Amino acid sequence: MSRLEKFFELNIPVIEYQEVIACTNKSLFNQKIFLKRALDPIMICLIEECFKVKILITKVQRKNWLRASNVQFSPVKINKFIITSSFFANSVKQDKYSLTIDASLAFGTGHHYSTKFCLELIQELKKMQINPLTIIDVGCGTGILAIAVAKLFGSRVIAVDNDIHSVELTKRNIIVNKVMRHVKVYRSSGLTGNHLKSRAKYDLIVANILFNPIKSLMRSFIQNLSNSGFLILSGLTIKQARQLKEISKQFGLKVLVERKEANWASLLLTKTVPKRAIKLSY
Repeated sequence: MSRLEKFFELNIPVIEYQEVIACTNKSLFNQKIFLKRALDPIMICLIEECFKVKILITKVQRKNWLRASNVQFSPVKINKFIITSSFFANSVKQDKYSLTIDASLAFGTGHHYSTKFCLELIQELKKMQINPLTIIDVGCGTGILAIAVAKLFGSRVIAVDNDIHSVELTKRNIIVNKVMRHVKVYRSSGLTGNHLKSRAKYDLIVANILFNPIKSLMRSFIQNLSNSGFLILSGLTIKQARQLKEISKQFGLKVLVERKEANWASLLLTKTVPKRAIKLSY
């Protein structure tokens, strides 16, 4: 999906708006791309063949799609958090747990199960009286999770994404939500970007991305997770979550909580530290 997005950015200079929608009942994504003029049939055939996708062309009325995306994301309440776009912000009572999130070209508004589960799981940590001091949000999208953990725990948070649109949008959203002192945003494809310390230890790592990137990052997650630290993995189908639970055991991780609904799943795991053997003398 990311390769297809990059292809359109570099080769189709008439894009007006992109929107990515995760299907609720299967491990698929729909990518809507609004163009100022139609693609020619040869280009369509090439894209379908090279990226193994199916293109459906529909003529739609011209409008401001960025504004429309914010309008369609009506307010949603997830336990303590109330998430709105800037379009609805003035009509919703604001408190310390209110999140004003504009999606634009990035993923993460709280309406999809993957983000909803993450917001529930970080609140589970709060209920357990866990207060992580160092946190990283890998694949931050709109910055919704980084902003949420900053407001919930008041801790230092690093947000990273490999997409420049997401990085810039997260920077805007942390200003709107007044958490600039807590959240730092960098462009990175993992936990070892130019601004990140490769040996840094995090009390909480959140990764709401996709199955394959999570698998490839698992080793670095373990290396950068503090002793008895916590890991939230999301963006998974139920089958993929089952596979990751088996992989996690091999890395010495224990599943504390699992969220499942409509074929989507998220995991809250903790790093288990082997107890030292104690030699007794008589």
